[in-house]
Amino acid sequence: MSGFRTPELYDINTIKKAITDSGYIGSDACFANIYLLRKKYGTQVALQDGFLFRYYNGQGSRRGYAFPLGEGDVGAALKWIADDARATGRPLEFCLVDEPRAQILREYFNTNRVFETEGISGKERAEPVLHFENNRGDSDYVYSAEALATLAGNQYRKKRNHVSRFNRSYGQFELREITAENAGVALEIEKLWLKSVAGDSTCEPTCECEEAARAECSEDEMSRMAEYCAIVEALDNFDALGMKGAVLYVEGKPVGMTMASEINPGVLDIHFEKVIGEYADNGGYAVINKMFAERLVADGAKFINREEDIGLEGLRKAKLSYYPLTILDKTHVTSHLDLHCHPRDLTCHPERSAQREVEGSSPE
Repeated sequence: MSGFRTPELYDINTIKKAITDSGYIGSDACFANIYLLRKKYGTQVALQDGFLFRYYNGQGSRRGYAFPLGEGDVGAALKWIADDARATGRPLEFCLVDEPRAQILREYFNTNRVFETEGISGKERAEPVLHFENNRGDSDYVYSAEALATLAGNQYRKKRNHVSRFNRSYGQFELREITAENAGVALEIEKLWLKSVAGDSTCEPTCECEEAARAECSEDEMSRMAEYCAIVEALDNFDALGMKGAVLYVEGKPVGMTMASEINPGVLDIHFEKVIGEYADNGGYAVINKMFAERLVADGAKFINREEDIGLEGLRKAKLSYYPLTILDKTHVTSHLDLHCHPRDLTCHPERSAQREVEGSSPE
């Protein structure tokens, strides 16, 4: 039955309409992320009856169906997923589900009720239909775009100090829009950043023969290489993906870059943000964050999603220091429902059939 396939660039308008209709602002639904991370997570999409369906073939909380996004009969969309799981043999599990949509899953699968299964002892037992597990590292940090652009108020005093230090350290700096002419400059900044964090790594940034190139790499190295490849592809398809971006120059030297794209009208997702060397130490991240937010606000941005902290304590502290309006928690949902056969069908459960024969036999 499955109508899932790899997302393509030409899907952008249809997918963005479904996302807009849903009103969802999670970074996972941003078209650029769906497209650029399709290899990393084995992402597949299906478009049907006004809904966007996604399936992730990743690991842990990046495996399963995403909640269907669109406008229409959500119940019918969830039934489509259940039917697909039944037809393909996939487990019925959902990933990256925010709380409002988790509640819809609870109601649809009636998790306030329990269903009965037959244990091998022949006695009835009850299990919950769905199990919900929150992973804090998957939570998005969503900010007021104006707050990031102005850094007004006492809570942002330290951030303003970082900006002031950058001003004192460097006489002249500017933010230039990423264009076809300087896209290569943005990639060079990424390469320099990779070199600064790689240490003794022997893994060179390359997107050719990916499996062979990554065979000897650690998990962190593979993650950095996947991001590098996503940056390459984002720059190669900058306009087609609807990307916005800028390069930070200090006295004519490129020292930082950032890129974003729209999740929903007025909601921008920051995909990449890198500052190199001493410029990072002297407040460069605060500067590029503020200056880019100013540009996004001028273009109509109301909210900025700076994505998740992937469970890294330092990154979490940095994101919290900008005082998000909300932290969009996401849940991984697994099911005890066996969609592939009825619990009492002994042809699906031979161990129960054997137990029945034992229990039914008479003593000699």
